[in-house]
Amino acid sequence: MRARPIAIALGTASLAHFAWFTILLHDPLWAAQAVGPWLVPAYATAFALAWALARVVPVTARPAGWAMMALIVLLAFSALRQLAHGSMPLWLGKSAGEDIARSVLAIALAVGFLLFGIARGARDWRIGSLGLMLAAVVKVFLFDAAGLDGLARIASFAALGFSLIGVGWLCSRYLPDASR
Repeated sequence: MRARPIAIALGTASLAHFAWFTILLHDPLWAAQAVGPWLVPAYATAFALAWALARVVPVTARPAGWAMMALIVLLAFSALRQLAHGSMPLWLGKSAGEDIARSVLAIALAVGFLLFGIARGARDWRIGSLGLMLAAVVKVFLFDAAGLDGLARIASFAALGFSLIGVGWLCSRYLPDASR
């Protein structure tokens, strides 16, 4: 029991180290470097530390939830970039397929956050889902649709419409009515 404050301090220092070095200085989304197999273990360790910090110090549950959402989003986009370009994600430019995959990934993450928020009754995760869905919709309208022609543009807007209808259905079906 006397080691608990030391463990909390070391875990917090480890998260700060991860935020500064792994995300701000050396993230493969904006720093040219060889990623290798270390992307998932680095993010998984930070996620586990944020989860443990929320369990050990209940006051930090809300910021830890925000940190976990941000970690999931950053890992997903970093992994997509690594999947598209290999070990050196910044060497090559972006393709139209990668841009569309990024939008689809954002919508899938938003739906996942919404389902998790509904299952756990976590309002922050539902709000995070809304923010991510809004960012995906803005990206599709402003950037993705501009580069598409004809049937591809129609299919893009149809897929976006169906995903928004699905999110609306999930919200109306599983979230409590505010008027009660």
